[in-house]
Amino acid sequence: MKQKLKAFIIVIMAIFISMIAIYAFMRVSYTIEHANSSELLGRCFAIWIKSIILTQATLVVGGLFLFMLRKPKGTI
Repeated sequence: MKQKLKAFIIVIMAIFISMIAIYAFMRVSYTIEHANSSELLGRCFAIWIKSIILTQATLVVGGLFLFMLRKPKGTI
C-alpha cells in the first residue's frame, strides 16, 4: 500500500513540475511578444524566479509526504 502511495505522490509531483514548466514557457513567449525591449529581461527573469520557487515548493511538499511514509530505522 505504501509503495502505491509513494508512486502516486511522485507522479503528482512530476505532473505539477511539468505544468510549471509549460506555464513558464507560455508566459515567456507571451512576454517576448508583448513587452518592450527595456523590460523584457526583467519580466523573463521574474517568470524564471517564480517557476523556480513553485518547483521548489512542489519538491518540498512532496518530499515531506514521502518522509512521513518512510519506515523508521529501528523496524525490519
